[in-house]
Amino acid sequence: MEQRLPRKLAAILYADVAGYSRLTGDDEDATHRTLSEYLDLVSSIVENHRGQVMHYAGDAVLARFDAVLDALSSAVAVQAELTSRNESLPDERRVRFRIGVNLGDVIEDRGDIYGDGVNVAARLEALAEPGGICISDAVRTAVGKKLACKYVFIGEQAVKNIEEPVRAYRVFENGAPPTPNSGRISADAPKGSLPLGKPSIAVKPFENLSGDRAQDHFADGLSNGIVIALTKVPGLILIGDESPGLNDSKQMSVEEVGRRFEVRYVLKGGVRKYSNRLRVNAELMEVPTGRYVWADNFDREFRDLGDFFDIQDEISEEVVTALDVKLLSGEAARLVRKTFSDPRALESYARGEDLLWVATTKPEIREVQRLLEEAIRLEPASPAGYAVAAVAYWAEALFGLSDSPAQSIGRAVELAHEAIDRNDVTGYPHLVLAHVHLEKREYDQAMVEASLAVTDRPSCPGAYSLKANVLNYLGRPLDAVELAEYATRLSPTRPPTYANVLPSAYFGLGRYEKAISTAKAAIELDQSNVDLHLILAASSAAMNLAGEATRAAQEALQLKPNFSLEEFAKSQPYKDRKYLDVLLDKLRSAGLR
Repeated sequence: MEQRLPRKLAAILYADVAGYSRLTGDDEDATHRTLSEYLDLVSSIVENHRGQVMHYAGDAVLARFDAVLDALSSAVAVQAELTSRNESLPDERRVRFRIGVNLGDVIEDRGDIYGDGVNVAARLEALAEPGGICISDAVRTAVGKKLACKYVFIGEQAVKNIEEPVRAYRVFENGAPPTPNSGRISADAPKGSLPLGKPSIAVKPFENLSGDRAQDHFADGLSNGIVIALTKVPGLILIGDESPGLNDSKQMSVEEVGRRFEVRYVLKGGVRKYSNRLRVNAELMEVPTGRYVWADNFDREFRDLGDFFDIQDEISEEVVTALDVKLLSGEAARLVRKTFSDPRALESYARGEDLLWVATTKPEIREVQRLLEEAIRLEPASPAGYAVAAVAYWAEALFGLSDSPAQSIGRAVELAHEAIDRNDVTGYPHLVLAHVHLEKREYDQAMVEASLAVTDRPSCPGAYSLKANVLNYLGRPLDAVELAEYATRLSPTRPPTYANVLPSAYFGLGRYEKAISTAKAAIELDQSNVDLHLILAASSAAMNLAGEATRAAQEALQLKPNFSLEEFAKSQPYKDRKYLDVLLDKLRSAGLR
């Protein structure tokens, strides 16, 4: 057996200068003098906190600590001191560090450290904002409440060569900024509810400028395609409906969109199709300044949908480049398109996917399935048709549109596996399989698939809300709250797919006031969700608010006249029965039987 190198648990601090190339390009000598001074300062602070600098790499510093509290205290002290020193410099000459802190295994060799623990720390550093600190969940758990800091969850981050995604947090000294008010799932959510330091963008539906209403689907398809591509982008906060595109924003100005959705950037554009040509204009505006940071026009000969997807890819790539996000931009849309060689299959797929996000009736969902099954028949080697068709059959059962839910779920699972076997690029199959495994009480498999969904779709509120749902049923309501709040921040104007998971998780924690406020906020946006009324009824009963509990219970009965606690209990896949027993007891107190 090959001998394994010894590992040691350590706290790792990795710091790097933000925008170093620009600084040296402007004034190399001045930047080097400031950097040398700051590196000496970092080294001194690290040593004062019982740490050791392992090496310098140009403008980067790697240090190790035996105690994680020392590592994070050192990072906070470094940023506080550097902020003070930078105040005497012009803004364009300030040298700001990003710092990542992780707790993990390292390999010590020849006076240096290597391994996964270091790799994660470097990834966390890249996620920090200039002058900021980003830490892993291991650090957050170890430190607890020992420092006067505020920790803001910024999602699960995929790290190269690390199997599990890393839960990441930004650190703010002295309790600033305030925690997001996650009890409000509404358009007027408080400022600061989005993760700080990440570029945030809303895609305003592209306008059909041709005057021909029949061409609306070209414009909608373009904006939808861009949203889908951007959903795959790690490090980008993409605000949108659960269906691609902000349909509610069509009549709003860019400024109104920015204010309502609390984003820094808004992408808008128009499409004009005539004869065999397609003309597209697109503009990316920075809302606070009113400045257009990027604009372009595309004039292409339009032969088939392949050309349409080419334009879509170009715009997605330009937007992401303008935001300076490190990723393979537009990769999802490009890979989907390249899996099709038959233009008929591509057209059927595009029409089916476009209709899927707005389908609300049995005939509409059946037409979606027909189109996607046709795409599969014409192009059986492409994973895209299978992946989206899996969602279509799953949604049919989930939203009560199926005459045989078991048959629909069976087909959804079959299609999901077919897509994965063909190297799926959408992430959709993992969403479907996570839900199905949970319903079957296959908890380990459900968690694996939910984690894969978040990894594949790092900017998707549906993926986070689904994983939160799995965590809640596994008896981890605190973790579920964290992910559900994050999903809510990603979709502030309407609840994510599992709108009930946040109030349910608060109920599981015994935080009934929060369960009531989040349930009411979600009900304002979706009054037909029976589960929300049930959680409101149970939470109100737990607070001895008898009148409100009764009213909520009656609302649930109006939506579902044949409701029974016995059938409801069977539908709730809690791993630990104690959570379900408390819920059933409070529902009985609200008058439900």
